[in-house]
Amino acid sequence: MTKNNTRIASLLGTWTGMTHLKTDIGSYELMAYFVIHIMPDPMRGYACSLDDCLEINNQACMWNDQGEKECRDIANTLFDWSDVSAFMYFGAKIDVGFPFNKHREEDTGGWVGPINIVMAQGPNRQSVFHDDDSAEVIERYVSRYVQTPSTNYIRMPENCTLVREEDFRKIAGDEAVKQTAEGQYDPDSPNNDDDWDPYEKYLNTCENGDVKPMLPLFQFDFVKRLGGIDDDDDSEKENIEVKLNYKLMTMPRKKDYMYDIYPKIQNRVNRAGLGFHISGPYCYGNDPKRGYSFDMNFDSRDPKKMLNLEHACVEGLPCAPPAADLYVLSKGSSIDVKPVPDNAAVVGVLPFFYLSLVFCILCGIIVHLFRVNQKLRSRLEERSGGEFAYGRNGGRDHVENGNASSTEAMGSSSTPYHAMDEDHLVISQQNGDVDCCLRDEHNDRVERQEEEMQNLLDGAE
Repeated sequence: MTKNNTRIASLLGTWTGMTHLKTDIGSYELMAYFVIHIMPDPMRGYACSLDDCLEINNQACMWNDQGEKECRDIANTLFDWSDVSAFMYFGAKIDVGFPFNKHREEDTGGWVGPINIVMAQGPNRQSVFHDDDSAEVIERYVSRYVQTPSTNYIRMPENCTLVREEDFRKIAGDEAVKQTAEGQYDPDSPNNDDDWDPYEKYLNTCENGDVKPMLPLFQFDFVKRLGGIDDDDDSEKENIEVKLNYKLMTMPRKKDYMYDIYPKIQNRVNRAGLGFHISGPYCYGNDPKRGYSFDMNFDSRDPKKMLNLEHACVEGLPCAPPAADLYVLSKGSSIDVKPVPDNAAVVGVLPFFYLSLVFCILCGIIVHLFRVNQKLRSRLEERSGGEFAYGRNGGRDHVENGNASSTEAMGSSSTPYHAMDEDHLVISQQNGDVDCCLRDEHNDRVERQEEEMQNLLDGAE
């Protein structure tokens, strides 16, 4: 059955339990109180559940190292989650007038915690019945204390006067959490009996060792009132009814005057029948007469005159631990939480986009032209190489004055060209090449000039 988060959330905050007895004649006053502040446990997200693992029977689900669910015994397991974390503050005040004239006020001097609690679901509505026929219990949650890694770090407040440092761990520290986890469920004990004493085996004897104090045990019933003819508007409302079992333990030493006063005032207080009760003595420190408890058993169905339980802070008593300060302050904070504004700055990127586009196009053109130029160059080199080879091997190089022409000196060939008349142009084609026959005519002319020059020389002689 899935837990109702809304109902569990309604249990958060400060709960104050107080019992106060004062006589109208003489200065006799006796007061004991505890304050519990319940807040969400951030580790609740690691919770799991199994059908056959019932938290009400002191069992709880836990993930193992292989990522599988396992059902563990709450009394002997260190858990990594809980539903809520609690911080507690305890105190007591005793004023005894004539003939003792003793006045004493003690408290923890600070908040104790965090103490982790699993809110175990009780039986469903079909098996739970309210004493009043006009109401029905919709859902029940019972406190189940669990040990977590933070349990070992619970320390005694600096200004604690209620108990000594060596006793703190057993009364409200890590040992108290362990003792509560072990003793909060006993299938053979009458837990629903208001007269049931979980410390009975330690009463007036040390045969079973020292008493093991337990932390407050809660039961929360969500009750739906069945509407009648005249109160139809109340038929859908739910109320919370609370049952509390707690014995605030005190252990005065033999040299302490309260060691002798407790037995004398115990009978007087218990005979008054006002709902305030002192139990003991219990064995503590191997002394069967050292431990006494202020019994603070409360049931909202049958309230006692001398015991009050409020889901609120009480003036003059502690209200909230430092861990809850931020929650308290946030409720009265004037800081407004606004939605995300839709006024983001707009940056113009269109000109940049166009510029980038033009740049990319130009780069593409340059690359294309480069590739075309490379191909053209390759073709020209191939053609020039072929013509040079023809000039060297075809015997058509120009020779002037027995020297190679400037074209041959440069390592390249050229095609000779002479301006001439059409009558002197002789074209021949052999093996696909064209040649102009000018060399013979030139030689004849030179020879004729030489002959004329020789004749002139002979005549002169």
